[in-house]
Amino acid sequence: MTPTTEILDCKTYRAMRTLRTQRLRLVPTLFLSCLLIIFEIALACVGNCTTFTVSTAQASENKLPTRPKLRAKPGKWYIFKGPDGDFTLAFPEKPALKQVVQGPVTVLRSYEVTTDEGTTFSINFQDIGGDPNASESNEWIGGLEEILSAADRAQNVRVVQTHRLAKNIIESELWIPVTATGANINSLRRSILRRARVYTLGCGPAINEKAVNKPLCQRFFSSMRFLSPTPRRARR
Repeated sequence: MTPTTEILDCKTYRAMRTLRTQRLRLVPTLFLSCLLIIFEIALACVGNCTTFTVSTAQASENKLPTRPKLRAKPGKWYIFKGPDGDFTLAFPEKPALKQVVQGPVTVLRSYEVTTDEGTTFSINFQDIGGDPNASESNEWIGGLEEILSAADRAQNVRVVQTHRLAKNIIESELWIPVTATGANINSLRRSILRRARVYTLGCGPAINEKAVNKPLCQRFFSSMRFLSPTPRRARR
């Protein structure tokens, strides 16, 4: 919500500054809430899908549990268009809708696919509210990298690195614990803030202790394209 630009006196001016400061503080707070929900979903999936989360030794002996063969031809990926028409993203094959849960402001929707080679590609997104054109709706605040790293470590996640790629993009490499086995899953996460919507892309192996294929994940991340029409906002 943008206050009036007519400043009648110093009291009004201070009120406007207070409102803007509260709005700036609200963005990372909501994002961290979203991140915790996203992370809890990821942990639940890893913990419950123990038949597919396997050790490196098991993978070498058994390859991987039987999964449907890739429909996409080698080198040709499926172009997924967001349900609101605001982005496209290339997956190795058509992703499935995995989760629809209520977030702090709107619902969070998650799409995912795991190849038979054992790499999981995912995206989830939700709105954080506010003016889509405001600067705070299109740019992460300073120091958010440290805040996210602290939130990850609080969940017993080992943070390899977290860095800002652009004013609205933060990328992290993580080792996520698997409670069922005591092992860890290596993963890359890219968080994008655009027009008051948070997009979180994830990529990494579903095999315990296997290092992430960074060139493959960067191909996935770099394929994201935003479309010009204003997205239809998810309902509360």
